[in-house]
Amino acid sequence: MAERTHVAQFLEQVEMTLQGAQKVFDDSQRVEAGDPEEYTFMQNQLQEMDQELETLLHAATPEQRDELYRAQIQVRQMQNHYILKR
Repeated sequence: MAERTHVAQFLEQVEMTLQGAQKVFDDSQRVEAGDPEEYTFMQNQLQEMDQELETLLHAATPEQRDELYRAQIQVRQMQNHYILKR
């Protein structure tokens, strides 16, 4: 079973990563392209988040699983935005 504090901290980290990814993605949509290195870095961050979420989902309680699953959906949606943009 995953510890509640670990899950809560990780979900906060996911939220911060999603916010950063959204900013980088928005910057890349502007007329002047965003920083390609930053774009690639955020893609890697999202991939790492998805992998960690997958691991945590296996150790989580049913209540934690629901929260983690919703976070995973958000991460995967952001990954799709990044993929479809380039």
